[in-house]
Formats: sequence, C-alpha cells, structure tokens
Amino acid sequence: MTGGLIGIMCLLVFLFFAWLMLSGRLPALLALPLMAVSIALIGGIPAPEILSDVLGKGAVRLHVAFTTAMFGAMLAQLLTKTGITLQLIRWTAEYAGDDQFILGLTLTGLTALLFTTLGGLGTVIMLGTVILPIMLSVGIPAAAAGGLFLMGINLGGLFNLGNWQLYKEVLNIPQSQIMAFVLPFGAMMGIIVVAFLAWELKKIKRSSLLWTGLLLFSATSLFFLFKRIPSLPDSKPFFLLAFGLFTLFAFAQRLWKPKTDAPWAALLTPFVPLFLVLFFGWDILPAFMGGLLYGVLTTWRKNGINLLTQSIFEGASTSIPAVVLIMGIGMLLNAVMHPKVAQAIAPLMARAVPGHALSFVLVFAVLAPLTLYRGPLSLWGMGSGLVGILMTTGLLPPPAIMGMLLSVGQIQGICDPTNTQNVWTANYLSINTGEVLRKTIAFAWLAAVAGLIMTAFRFLPW
Repeated sequence: MTGGLIGIMCLLVFLFFAWLMLSGRLPALLALPLMAVSIALIGGIPAPEILSDVLGKGAVRLHVAFTTAMFGAMLAQLLTKTGITLQLIRWTAEYAGDDQFILGLTLTGLTALLFTTLGGLGTVIMLGTVILPIMLSVGIPAAAAGGLFLMGINLGGLFNLGNWQLYKEVLNIPQSQIMAFVLPFGAMMGIIVVAFLAWELKKIKRSSLLWTGLLLFSATSLFFLFKRIPSLPDSKPFFLLAFGLFTLFAFAQRLWKPKTDAPWAALLTPFVPLFLVLFFGWDILPAFMGGLLYGVLTTWRKNGINLLTQSIFEGASTSIPAVVLIMGIGMLLNAVMHPKVAQAIAPLMARAVPGHALSFVLVFAVLAPLTLYRGPLSLWGMGSGLVGILMTTGLLPPPAIMGMLLSVGQIQGICDPTNTQNVWTANYLSINTGEVLRKTIAFAWLAAVAGLIMTAFRFLPW
C-alpha cells in the first residue's frame, strides 16, 4: 500500500474506534489498546515490534503518570479517613453565612481547592452530599448548584498535579511551563465561575460584590507570590525548615492532646503537595509523599500507621481504572508515533492542523464541543490518539497542544453528560444531565475560547 492509503486507513480506524467509544459499544479501556494494535498492523509494523514496542513498552511509557495517579488517590483516601475533608466543608459553611452569592462562591472555591488533590467518584459523592444541600438550603437553584459544583471540580483539576504529570510525559513539557499557563488560566476560570453565579442569581448585594473583589484581589496576590517565590532560591531552605518545624509542632500537639477530630493544622493537608511544588519546585511524586506524611503526623492517633496503610492500599485499588486507561494511551502513542505510521499520517494532518495563531483560535473554538461524549478533542477519550498524531506532524509545538487540550477540555470537564460526576450530580439533584449541559455550556465555551486565545498569544506566530 502507498503511504497516502496507509494514512487514510489509519485515520478510518481511528474514527471507527472513536465511534465505538462515542456510542458506548466499547469502553476506552479496551478501545485504546485495540486501536493501537490495528493502526500498528495497517502501518506495517512487524509483529515482534507490536508485541515489544507498542504493547510492552507502550504500557509503561507513561509510568510516572499512573504512579502519580495512584499516590494522589492514596492522599485522597487519607483525607477521607481522617475526616479532614468533611471538617473543611463544615468550617467553610459555618463562616460563609447565608448570603447566596458568598456561600456559593466560597463552597465552589473550597471544592476547587480540595480537587487540586482529590479525585474519583467516591470523593465527588462524599463532597456533593454535604455541599449541594448547603447550596440548596440558601435558595440556589438545583441546576445552578450542580453547575457550580462541577465547575469547582474542574477548576481544581487544572491544578491537580496528577494531571500535570500526564502532560509532562506525553508532550515532554517542563513543569514550569505547565505552571506558567495554568496559573493565569485558572484565574480566568475563577472569573468565569463568578460570572456564572452572578448570572444565575440575578440579584446580588453590594456586600457580596465587595467580598468578591477582596477574594479576586487575594487570588491575584497569591498568583504573583507564586511567581515570585521560585525566583528566590536562597529563601527556600528557610521556608522549608519553617514548614518542617510547623509539622513537628502539630505532631507534638497531637501526642500531647490526642483527639479524634482533625485539628486546624491538618486542614492544610490537601494543599501541601501543591505548596511544595509551587514554592519549592519539588517533583510531583515527592510532593504527594510529603502530603501523606504531613496528613498522618498532624492527625496522629493510635492507629495512625494502620490508617496510612489502609489509605495506601485502597488508594491504589481505586486508581486502577485510571492506570489502565493511561496504559492504553501509552500503547496508542507508541503506535501512532512509530516511524512507519507517522510518515503515512503526517501529510494528511499537515493539511488539517492550523499552525497560524488566528486560524488556531478559530478552528479549535468551533470544534471545542467535540470534547463532549469523550470525543476527538478529549484527552480521556478519542483525543488520546489525536495527541500522538499532532506530535508526529510537528505543526504545533507541544505547549500549544497542551494549551489547546486544557482549554477545550473545560467543556468536557464541566458539561459532558458521560462524566460520572455529572451523572451523579444530576441524579442527586433530581435533574437530568442535559439540563446541566445547557446551563453551563456557554460559560465553559467562553473559558475554552479564552484559553485558546492565551495559548495562541504565548506559543504561536501571528
């Protein structure tokens, strides 16, 4: 077969398996490895190489990413078992008062902060059963409450270190570059969340606007602080020593006065990994380990070691679906990036991929809804193959691919009816997932366009 015919057949295979996933006939866990093998066979990769390179090496290509996912799940289990998560929610609800706007904004912010570390449907259910009734009790409409909750989950996911690791490995992007994009994009997302809440509530008190301004000012200050601290290497040992002494002090306090509830110092546990990465430049895996150690010490009790062991075992088991999916992504990447396949696909993609900034924004802004239903722009669906294809062409630099995926991914993360968190949230609120989609799509699309514009300005020629 000629190179052009091979390329067309590989794309047809991609579309066929995409249709299987989209129609629900085949889960992504199985579709991705089968797609990888099919593309490898069509591309003429020898059978021994398919076994060794595509399947064998592909399964462990993203080993750091799925190891990070496991450690993130372990920390999430520890937060649940020690009661830190529920105590944070109760504390926030108690001090936020009964102002609809302030309470909705505060609980959404808390959800985002928690999901910088947490993940999984179990955590969604645990948080949702507490947060959603509080929102409903002050008169926030059900669909708006569901939209806010999902926006909070998605906003936190932007800063989730496990997600960063996937981009680091797949696109070979340094952590500092991911951070430099995510921080301002997260700030834009925060403003869009405020706009969504203001639109839904219609009437807002002046005091609410004042508090919102203070919150945004604080967030902006933290953003510049995060940018400033890493440039001061001489101050890092001092801050790290201070953090270590604070941890030991909290541990000693637990030994002196043991309690069953989580102390105030322990409430910082979900933010410790992000703190270690942003302030001290730690790698993601050691940062998660630091979070586990901090959480155990600050909530110390007689069965502390058993609690940590249970969190490790249960966290590892709950992360298995994500681990298997990431293995499939690695296999597919090895298949489409093999020289035989890459050379056949590259000419076809060269005609379709926009390389100029303006066309990049226009094309992907229009195609952004293709992230829905695990579509071709969803990294956690059909798009995992597209990433490999884009990498082989070299028409878009890796940071631009990252920015595009993070931007259009806002629609999938917030609105997609196939997300388990969307299904559970809609069912809990006695509405349907379509209503959540209609409520949030305009704001999620706005976020996608804003992210694409920022990506184009930063990474592409005009």
